[in-house]
Amino acid sequence: MYQTLYRKYRPKTFDEVVGQDIIIKTIKNAIKNNKINHAYIFSGPRGTGKTSTAKIIAKTINCLNLKNMIPCNDCVNCTQINNKQSIDIIEIDAASNNGVDEIRELRNNVNLVPATGKYKIYIIDEVHMLTIGAFNALLKTLEEPPAHVIFILATTEIYKIPNTILSRCQKFDFKKISVSKIKERIKYIVEKEKINIEEEAITEISRLADGGMRDALSILDQVIAYEDNIITINSVHEINGTIPQYELKELIEQIKNKEYNQIFSIIDKYDDNGKNFVKLSEEIINFYRNILLALNAKEYLRQNISSYEIYEEISKQITEEEIIKNIEYFNNGILEMKKSNNPKLIFEIIIIKILNKEKNNNDEKIEQKSTNKQKQVEQKKEKFNNIKVENINPEIIKNIENIRINNTLCNFNKKQLIEFKNKIDEIRIMLMEPKYSEITSLILEGTIKAVGNNNVIIIYDDSRLSNIFNSKIIEIDQLFKEVFNEPYKLISTDINNWNIIKDEFNNKKKVYEYIEEPNIENMLSLDNNLENEFSDILQYD
Repeated sequence: MYQTLYRKYRPKTFDEVVGQDIIIKTIKNAIKNNKINHAYIFSGPRGTGKTSTAKIIAKTINCLNLKNMIPCNDCVNCTQINNKQSIDIIEIDAASNNGVDEIRELRNNVNLVPATGKYKIYIIDEVHMLTIGAFNALLKTLEEPPAHVIFILATTEIYKIPNTILSRCQKFDFKKISVSKIKERIKYIVEKEKINIEEEAITEISRLADGGMRDALSILDQVIAYEDNIITINSVHEINGTIPQYELKELIEQIKNKEYNQIFSIIDKYDDNGKNFVKLSEEIINFYRNILLALNAKEYLRQNISSYEIYEEISKQITEEEIIKNIEYFNNGILEMKKSNNPKLIFEIIIIKILNKEKNNNDEKIEQKSTNKQKQVEQKKEKFNNIKVENINPEIIKNIENIRINNTLCNFNKKQLIEFKNKIDEIRIMLMEPKYSEITSLILEGTIKAVGNNNVIIIYDDSRLSNIFNSKIIEIDQLFKEVFNEPYKLISTDINNWNIIKDEFNNKKKVYEYIEEPNIENMLSLDNNLENEFSDILQYD
């Protein structure tokens, strides 16, 4: 019987897990130093290795002849696990076993010692599907588990997990796998399987997988079944319901040039060929994103995106404002298409809105002229009202603020300030990332006032915006590290406080000496854990 590629090439050792190097190194060190946690939670997009890593942990820590973190595959425990006969490895699919009764049964069995292995491992997949009652039933077991039991919880939607559960687990966030890593793995597999495939087709599969190795191998499996001869890039797009980048370029140019007849003829052709209009819209958004990179981060585009010449060429014909507006139209339309039984109609409405947006923009300009400066200020404030201010002890935030302002000013460098102001615009590309879009917009509203050795002070006229910024510094630090590939420590204050600080600095009323910054994440998580423990007492005592 044919075995699908993603099952056949599922990682069997830590070294075979692709694209999660930091997580794998941490887990290997924990096992090597005998510092295994009693409960882990693996979160992240589908197909990134969460369940595979859980199974590798189970096999590795129960192997009787482990060498260099590689299971022997010969001992009784390895043999039973390989043959799926081990009663010490319990896999639970929370999507279909999500009730209180199932978790109570788990609790009743948890005290039973392992049959042959050192540990009994419970792997609960899609754990976010558990009911509230089931989570409550699981809580006590997670809090005081027997020494021979390890829980590994996997989820694609960590925000649905109660904080009381999260605080009792060691958390690992699995990231999307890079296109280059997926491409490297596919090349290895097609060589082993002797599959005749073009290089461009491998690149396109890697891109369409959107960071998921399992999705990449599923697409590869489909095109193998579809194509009798050599697998081409067109084969990939035909089976996936998408279209090649050069065709997308033609469509984008036609939209730009308002070629109504050609556009709607192409839409009819796509419909006749069974194209998926949701996928098509997502591909158009990604195409626009690459044009933005061509406008703002050309070197990054050339190093990381194949066929970058297409995006550089079309970037000369379209403005950044147009791109962002068009992305907004398609993004909103995707939600409607998923709910509609006629996605083609929604797609056509999006196109009409874009083609007629010049008229809409003129109407907006007339409205804008009728507003006064005060209204614009109020709109700016309203823009950030939906950003949740983290519930963090204000004394901790104030302490962090004082340390970072001090460390910025004791190393203040005017040249670094000018350089940072010149490159801050590069974070605009994060406006398209749902995780960072709101805080990116917030950062761009502020004014950079001081830089020193990667410490940065940003000022706002409104103290509320400054408070929001400081409550989000972990996310903001992470965003800057992701964009610039180096750590930055940012902090904010309002204009009134800045005027006092500036006067002290300029007139040398205060001595600034470097202060070693404590671990911010530890400080904030300690504060949150105290809150969680208090809420647990109220809920469960």
